[in-house]
Amino acid sequence: MRLPTAPAGPGAPTARDLVAEGDRYREAGDWSSAELAYRRACELNPEDWEARAQLGCLLADARRFPEAVKCFRSLAANPDRQLDDPVRETIRLLAGYTSAKPEWTRGQFSLGCACEHARDHVAARLHLANALRLDPSKRAAVEALNARMFWSEQKWEEAIAAADRSLAANRDYYLAHLIRAKSYSKLAEPHEAVQSLRRSIALVPDPVIHSELLFELNYLADTTPESLYAEARRWNSLYAAPMAPHTRRYDNVPDPERRLRIGYVSPDLYQHTIMKFLPPLFEHHDRLSFDVFAYAVGSNADHISEQLRSLVPNYIPIQGAPQEIAERVRADRIDILIDLAGHTMGMALLAFALKPAPVQISWMGYAGTTGMSTIDYYLGDPLMPCPGTEDCFSEAVYRLPVVECCYRPIGDEPVAPAPCLSNGCITFGSFNNPRKITREVAKLWSAILHLVKSSRLLLKFHGLESERLQTRLRTWFEQDGIDSARIAFEGQSAPGEYLTAYNRIDIALDPFPYNGGSTTLDALWMGVPVVSLAGRLPMNRAGASILSGASLGDLVANTPEQYLRAAMFLAAAVPIEPELRSDIRKALSASPWMDEISLVRNVEGAYREMWRRWCDASRHHGR
Repeated sequence: MRLPTAPAGPGAPTARDLVAEGDRYREAGDWSSAELAYRRACELNPEDWEARAQLGCLLADARRFPEAVKCFRSLAANPDRQLDDPVRETIRLLAGYTSAKPEWTRGQFSLGCACEHARDHVAARLHLANALRLDPSKRAAVEALNARMFWSEQKWEEAIAAADRSLAANRDYYLAHLIRAKSYSKLAEPHEAVQSLRRSIALVPDPVIHSELLFELNYLADTTPESLYAEARRWNSLYAAPMAPHTRRYDNVPDPERRLRIGYVSPDLYQHTIMKFLPPLFEHHDRLSFDVFAYAVGSNADHISEQLRSLVPNYIPIQGAPQEIAERVRADRIDILIDLAGHTMGMALLAFALKPAPVQISWMGYAGTTGMSTIDYYLGDPLMPCPGTEDCFSEAVYRLPVVECCYRPIGDEPVAPAPCLSNGCITFGSFNNPRKITREVAKLWSAILHLVKSSRLLLKFHGLESERLQTRLRTWFEQDGIDSARIAFEGQSAPGEYLTAYNRIDIALDPFPYNGGSTTLDALWMGVPVVSLAGRLPMNRAGASILSGASLGDLVANTPEQYLRAAMFLAAAVPIEPELRSDIRKALSASPWMDEISLVRNVEGAYREMWRRWCDASRHHGR
């Protein structure tokens, strides 16, 4: 279909007029109108080099590289052989044109953008600097791209500095706010991250970025179940609810006792933390009663993914849009669809907004409400989510009888004696993400260190080798009167050494309001007692759920004072009870957390009850 051309006659816009119009639209951020203007210019005068060049640059900057290549090649009188990779071909063509026209600002900028996309940061910085030299008004865009390059290089401080320079030139530059948020998140500074995420969403509402905000809010001490629910419902109203007109009636037979088709959706079906919990479910499902499907969304895959393929005959990698995922689920006639990632799912979470299955459940991968009206149930346990906060879930909270899932350790390393028995001092530790260590957490841990003389604290996690992270945490402890020599930092362990690192701590301290999950179970597996503070947020209930399920509920505190007393009690008990560590492993091994078959039967019982409810409702109200 040809685009409409400008009308002929006196006063009609020329191709150059339309190019100028496209430039104005582009500078205003209206790329769709800019593209239309450039294309009209090309229609009006197919020989206009400027029109085709500007259109090609816009397509390249939008990462529509195959279209950009076609456009740029039309500028050449005798185009030579084309490279197979459209990104590399775009770079090659633009490099030729900018070499012939080194003062072409737009070309220099688009070449820098394309090089940045190809991860050739040296060339990208060169051409972006050229563009900025030629046109200082491009500072916001150039610095935002510099910020993104620093971010991809894991240079978080430099990324923030570049983002701030971008925002100094244009306080509403979306990419700068976004990179600033992501960088502050990596530096475990959630207040700054949340502020920038909110600004990003205000400028450009985006479901994935908004999900990141929901996740980040769990790290703030002042977040409540009510405020988190309100934000989740806002997410729903902006992105999920508008998809409601596209839902359809079901062909699923409403027989309450028939064999059910169960679908699990996750982006994490590879070597991921969820693999400590998910494989037993696939292994122990009753295949006579349930036909199991696994939808691996996204591109992450490894040897663990191949192992899951052998467990799930209907293992389906899928990278499509939410509509494609929903259509596949419908085609597979899934009766119950389970979200295993919540707001860490990415765009795929919106497949649930299309309600492709009669019953939809959120479980395991994200502790909290999705806010979605189309997800029917949230699967929890007696303590998680917090009793009394059910109204802060858009889903009906269904509580499994004992624990919400089962745990399978990643190794069988033997339990070692408590290190205090040989070194004479208590070593506290936390192997959690430093984003979970708030100022309030540091204050309480400092109080414990003051009361337990000569004790030390080991903080270990990927990223804690960063000087900026260490400085922030050291400063907090020093403000509380703790000598920095008593605080040790370590980064990620080498493969195979993670569990044995627990042999170097006597007592694990659980952070709050975002508790540890798998790290708490790993500590117990290695015989290390854990002190946890329970709160009202779902993320603040993990410790209570885990410890109570392992018959260690006495280590769950409901106030900071109780937390401190529990830590003091353990500091006195560990040196005089040499069997404590082996007893803790035995308690976990004998607990519901490691009773895989019972957990799976409880889950299947929940599925059957939910299905019966749907069958009953469909008979009364239709499907």
